Amino acid sequence: MALFVNRSLAGFLVLGLQLCLVASRNVARDSGAGVPFAGIVVSDTQDGDYEYTVNITLGGQDFTVQLDSGSSDLWVYAPNGGIQITNDSHISGGIEYVKGVVSGTIQFAELKFGEYTIPSQAFLNVQNISGVPPGTVGILGVSFDSNNESLITHGIHKNWGEDVTLGRTVLSNIFAQNASLQPSYDLALNRWDDLDEDGTTGELVIGYHDPQYADIAQAPQIPRVIDNQWAGYLDGMKVNGENVPLTQSSYNTTDGQLIVLFDSGTSDMIIPGPLVDAVYSQIAGSVKVNGTWVAPCYNSANVSLTIGGLDYPLHPLDLSRTSEQTSALQDGTEETFLLCVASFTDASTLTLNDVDIILGDVFLKNVVTSFNFGPENREGDHPGASGSFVQLLSLTDPDEAWLDFQLTRSFLLTQPASAPVIDPVFLPTLFPADFGAVQNYTNTGAITPFPSAVSSAPSSSPTAAGIAGTLEDAAAPSAGAESDGGVVSLLDKYGPVVIGLLGANLAVMVLLCVVALAACTRGAMRSGARMRNISPSYAPVSFREKPAAGFDPEEHAPIRSYGEQ
Repeated sequence: MALFVNRSLAGFLVLGLQLCLVASRNVARDSGAGVPFAGIVVSDTQDGDYEYTVNITLGGQDFTVQLDSGSSDLWVYAPNGGIQITNDSHISGGIEYVKGVVSGTIQFAELKFGEYTIPSQAFLNVQNISGVPPGTVGILGVSFDSNNESLITHGIHKNWGEDVTLGRTVLSNIFAQNASLQPSYDLALNRWDDLDEDGTTGELVIGYHDPQYADIAQAPQIPRVIDNQWAGYLDGMKVNGENVPLTQSSYNTTDGQLIVLFDSGTSDMIIPGPLVDAVYSQIAGSVKVNGTWVAPCYNSANVSLTIGGLDYPLHPLDLSRTSEQTSALQDGTEETFLLCVASFTDASTLTLNDVDIILGDVFLKNVVTSFNFGPENREGDHPGASGSFVQLLSLTDPDEAWLDFQLTRSFLLTQPASAPVIDPVFLPTLFPADFGAVQNYTNTGAITPFPSAVSSAPSSSPTAAGIAGTLEDAAAPSAGAESDGGVVSLLDKYGPVVIGLLGANLAVMVLLCVVALAACTRGAMRSGARMRNISPSYAPVSFREKPAAGFDPEEHAPIRSYGEQ
């Protein structure tokens, strides 16, 4: 029988460049109570948007698959075969997206994940894949085990009976085989673009808390408010210390709350448009282009979310990401450049069912997240059972984060690059065809952390270089031309801008010295391991980099409805 399910794997909301997180073999450590626990070490080195992955061995073949708390099933794509299966259900099924689909057969194979070995794990062996991001070879879902959430569980129960447990998810099998483990897992994600975290790693811990994050056990419990999803309530939001009124929920909530999904498979934060505007309109120099905010790479804001009665600040680095663009100059030639694009996405551009907001990796990098299935849902046999909850432990200190932001972005903007970094306020002047009608200019005269135009080469500003390039192209006389009037006119128009940008370079050089001195001083004072450092008993491992994905949120928009054919 064929099953075809429309549903969301929010892991396909990858909006640009990608980051990988790779698991090494588990290392047994002491939990503090004399009981060893399995901590899967994860590392990252690639820039851009975030796709956190782990290594598994399925049927004797190695895969790097995305770790997704927004879905439940394991599926892999192995076009060359090689998976040694232990059983075949002969049940076909598929997962459909707005512009993408994967389909295959539910089969069984030995799975090795860290130190855990499952002799016969159910998975979807995908034979057909279309429209999903390049390089995607699989998903390891770590959400609830239920007929509604899991294609595999639904298919096995429908064909072989509700009492059959062969279709259990990976986590359900791990908990069933290891009675000493608590039915929970903790996730700590690292940040590739923070110089202060160079060399640190993230981790996935199943069944226990990492001792260095032991305080999470006392964190408020955020009850699951939607069956079979890691969803809770958002109580409030602050931008630069000011409360931002939340929009009306699309669902039945009380006290002005919004429903949020904690989803490691989504790169960005997906929030209502008015909340996106409330954030980026407070970042001096930001502009809105075709519904997407573009911020100066040198500026950010203080944003925090209130969940379970506590405020969780976001690192300023997490509010924007670099994105390479190509647009036409005034003379028609094309120029490639870098922008810092907002990492908050307007929820109205996507299809979100059951929730108002998706808190993706942009938020999850700022906390340790503990996902607890609850005692009644230990083996996944009671989907929707009471007792499931999430706990959060903040990792971001706002004051230290601002210094990290200044140092990291200053370093980024002074590195030789293949493309110049453009200040968004100059987009309409340089690229009128694509950016001539940008919306919502913010107060460009507001005080910013440090000046905008920073050189991609020691002696010239990239923004100034872009303008100078335009001047040079426009001022070059055509064959037989004798008049210099056009050059004089262009110099009169752009001269003050160029001079101002060159002056900004000098200010940036002075600021870099100040920031570097402050960072060194802070480093000397902060003896011992930083809070996010992993104990030396964990050995970080290398991982496979993945190619960058294109920025097209609608192409990979999720669908949460279910159906058969």
